[in-house]
Amino acid sequence: MATIVKHPELVDYIQYMTLDEIAARPKGVMDLFEDGTLIIIKDFRLPFDFGAIEALDNRLDQIEDQKLRRKLKKLEATAFFDGKPPVTTRLPGSLHTTLRFEEPLRQGLFDTLCRGDQAIFENARRALKSAHDDLNQIFQTCFPQYRPTRLISSLRLTETLFENLHWDNHSIDDDFHQARVFCNIDRRKRVWNVGHRCVEYLESIYEEHDLGRFAGRDPNLMLNYVAGDVLGGTREIWKDNRPRHSIAFDPGEVWLGESRMISHQIWYGERAMVYMWFVDLHSMDEPRKRFNARVEALHERMQQRAPAVA
Repeated sequence: MATIVKHPELVDYIQYMTLDEIAARPKGVMDLFEDGTLIIIKDFRLPFDFGAIEALDNRLDQIEDQKLRRKLKKLEATAFFDGKPPVTTRLPGSLHTTLRFEEPLRQGLFDTLCRGDQAIFENARRALKSAHDDLNQIFQTCFPQYRPTRLISSLRLTETLFENLHWDNHSIDDDFHQARVFCNIDRRKRVWNVGHRCVEYLESIYEEHDLGRFAGRDPNLMLNYVAGDVLGGTREIWKDNRPRHSIAFDPGEVWLGESRMISHQIWYGERAMVYMWFVDLHSMDEPRKRFNARVEALHERMQQRAPAVA
């Protein structure tokens, strides 16, 4: 079970639930998720082959092709098992064989992450496909009424340390809802700090920072301002004194949360899977609780509070 140290001055929005408990609820955890609850799946560990991922070469900074390096840093787990099957070919002047892929990205991950080793690729492919199927099943159990329109299945292979506290900004100006599932696929714990939920914090600083100037605009612009100018961005890591809950997730542990609503920082982590489903707004439990609508309601509420100008 994850180790949690809760801050007494911060709202406790962390909840443990087993998959059986979630499945017994007609709406799964849709209502809790939309309310900004961080849900940790209790008594469950993804049956993952950690050794298969540990065999991958994660020294991405040594890849000279910058375009390939950027793609591998934002690699989707499905790249290992989706696409046309590779062709086995014999190396020139050798009895050894190698794999040739139709897609340049898959060829690149085989040549670099797998170091051209067919066994390493096959073990990683099998492990990630099994995890992919498990996470899709978890999605269906937790969000039984959600109608997904797109999946981004991120595979994180590089070490992350001491992030600044932030809410995710996906640089998407559309009004959308997401379901997000995280899994630690490292043998070591993945350590997060989580702080205020977004709208609650924005309300507390609204007048001081004149956030009304962002009304009617893309909410990402306000998030950029708060993350950079108020929380300090990458320039002021470690320097703010805002309260945080600390969570150390076990190997194989799975948790869910709307990362635009819950402020968070990865204090330490290396290997993880982060699955993000874009969801049809009309399939939400309460569409008015989606992120964009919450921000719009905040602006309306604060403008109603503002004293009339004589």
